Amino acid sequence: MKWLEQFNVGDDCPVFDGLYSLCQTSAGGSVGGVVNLNNGSCDVVVNWDDGLHHAKRCGAPGFFYVNDIVLAILELLKHHNRV
Repeated sequence: MKWLEQFNVGDDCPVFDGLYSLCQTSAGGSVGGVVNLNNGSCDVVVNWDDGLHHAKRCGAPGFFYVNDIVLAILELLKHHNRV
């Protein structure tokens, strides 16, 4: 998995079996929560499993692999002019 080094995955963000599934679940929690906000199913959502990172557009340095907050914001912008 040498190719992952270009994304700064390996040292601070180690590669392990199940990594892709973990990222799907974690980011999916943020995006899924926002979908529920957008469709009026709830007023507040919290993804306790995320917010553990310092992800950047150009890499994944810090504690996690996915910049889920950007994914959630993009989903919010589908229904709101400002976030």
